[in-house]
Amino acid sequence: MIRLPVHRVVSTTNRRVLWLSATVAGLAVLVSGIGIGQEPAQAKKAAAKETPEKEAAAKKTAAKKTAAKKPVAKKASKESAAKKDSKTVVEKTAEKKAEKPAEKKAEKKAEKKAEKKAERVKTPEETEAENAKAIELIAGGLRSAGLQGYGVEIFFEAGVARLQGAIVDAGQKAAATTVASEVAGVESVDNQLKIEPRKIPYRVLVSLAVATDPLVTHRSIARLRADVATVLERTIGETWTTRVEINDWLFPTSVSGLERLTAERLQTRFGGKGWDRVMLVTVTRTGARFDLAGRSFNAASRDLPLSRRRVEHDQRGLASQLGRLVRDMFGATVEITVGGAKEVEVEVRAGEYPVADPDSAQLAPGDLLEPFLRYRDRKTRVVQRTQPLTWTYLKVLDVKRATVRCEVATALRNPLQGSSRGVELMASGIDSVLSSTRLILLPRGNTSRPLIGHRVVVLPRRLTKKAASTAAPDEGVREATEEKKKRAELAKPRRLLSDRAGRVEIVVDKKMPLVWMYVMSGSSVLARVPFVPGREFQSELMLPDDAPRLGVEGHMTRLEGALIETVARRAVHMALAVRSAEAEPPDWTKVDTHLKAIAELPTFQTFEVQIDGIEFPAVQAAQASRNRVAVNRIRRMCRDARTLLAKHLDETKIREFRAKIDDIRKTTPAAPATAPTPAPAKAATKAATGT
Repeated sequence: MIRLPVHRVVSTTNRRVLWLSATVAGLAVLVSGIGIGQEPAQAKKAAAKETPEKEAAAKKTAAKKTAAKKPVAKKASKESAAKKDSKTVVEKTAEKKAEKPAEKKAEKKAEKKAEKKAERVKTPEETEAENAKAIELIAGGLRSAGLQGYGVEIFFEAGVARLQGAIVDAGQKAAATTVASEVAGVESVDNQLKIEPRKIPYRVLVSLAVATDPLVTHRSIARLRADVATVLERTIGETWTTRVEINDWLFPTSVSGLERLTAERLQTRFGGKGWDRVMLVTVTRTGARFDLAGRSFNAASRDLPLSRRRVEHDQRGLASQLGRLVRDMFGATVEITVGGAKEVEVEVRAGEYPVADPDSAQLAPGDLLEPFLRYRDRKTRVVQRTQPLTWTYLKVLDVKRATVRCEVATALRNPLQGSSRGVELMASGIDSVLSSTRLILLPRGNTSRPLIGHRVVVLPRRLTKKAASTAAPDEGVREATEEKKKRAELAKPRRLLSDRAGRVEIVVDKKMPLVWMYVMSGSSVLARVPFVPGREFQSELMLPDDAPRLGVEGHMTRLEGALIETVARRAVHMALAVRSAEAEPPDWTKVDTHLKAIAELPTFQTFEVQIDGIEFPAVQAAQASRNRVAVNRIRRMCRDARTLLAKHLDETKIREFRAKIDDIRKTTPAAPATAPTPAPAKAATKAATGT
């Protein structure tokens, strides 16, 4: 059996349908010619032979027959027209059915032709030229996107682009995939780039703004720019990829112009251009003195620290002084790879490159870092925002090229445990710029009422709260011998007291850049936080409201006084009662008087009722203000007070004392009653003594 192609079968069917319709139409025409065209001729022949009388009858008969045959002819014509219409519909349906396979056939033919044309064998030279062109387009797109990499190689073959090498972060890796996929001819991207920031140098832009002066020419500014670039290249080396440009947009060209800048403005201006640091430096000439000022923008943390200032009197050393200023403004960027509660391990950006000048190393033991969180979009991997970790710092302990071990100083509970998807744990270097920082103590929930008269103890290292409470005692407070020895082993603490505005001044100590602050309220420690002074003019420390605890502490102090008095009175009455019972002869009247006085003293239940009346309202008030710290402290104070009461007002001691008195009463006979001395004798005795 031979299977014909689809278009052949359709064509044969079409021909058959057309032939049948033509045959039927011809037959219809033939039938109509026979039935309608022959009858008038026969009537004429019969009329010629017959007589005139018969002609009239014949005419009548012919008219009747004609009138009778007209509906039949009309009916036949209608039927033939209907048949023609039905056949036309069949033809149209068949034609439509035939058109669809024909269109598919034409499309398939066009596709096959295109495939054959595409499958035309290319010469190796043509293939190599097309691949090279695609590679150039991908490389140009990566450069335009400002991607930073090390040893990046691009391969392209058969529509697949493969990227190899090192890249600085996940955002740039995702951007590389997007850029390569948008190139014409690239069907898929095999991104094998590794995230290794330790091999990627920083891209640093030094924007030099020189104030206009009659003695400062364009030529001297250009020479200064070149000299600064040379100094940075010699001191920093391969760690930076530096470009020095002349700033023409900063106004005014002085320290005030730098102070007006904001991190948001610099992010808008330089964001997306691939710069890791933007160093803004101003040079102002006053006679023979050059005033230098600089401010650094960190693109990773989106932070803009305070400005630094230098003074240079010799124009020949101006480039070197500017180079040192730029170097001092720089702070290393690290990624926290191994987190922990006490120590962490970080990876330093561009840490694999040695610096030309040992004094220009990124990190050294004792340097400080401030952690921050960087949030990325989970799909595009674009940085959305950054968030610093407050009251948390890292202190460098050991440096091994790009791997650094740091000590954690934080007031939070294990904030560097680990990062989640879309969140990166990073840190940047910090340093003190000012001589001091003003700290304001404020309560949570009511910042309009500062904390007045609170003691702030500044120590060089972290202590327990109990040790901190005795590290700097108030004047006149008596200390035990052990506490004095422990305090002598520590560095001399600084004892500060908040003023009427709740402010204390934390002075920078070069030997102690990181300090621990203990905010005391009486003997209670409200806060224990690390702090690096000198980085900002003013900082606020939010503390729990200690008013409920202070109120309870006042009541507890009053109860302790009443307890001491009760215990002392009871001890005195007990001693006098025993003395009277053991006297010769015993005075049981006095013994009964002392026993009655002991029974009238406040008992354990009396003090416990008072403690309950103090505790429950204070706890409810603290819970209403959501002050969990105050709730815990109030309950602890009341618990300690109950323990103290149970120790000193134990009913067992009273029962044992009464049993002892009863035993003495039973074993000792009662003393005989003595007759009262007559009154005249007393008068005579007084007269004899002369009183």
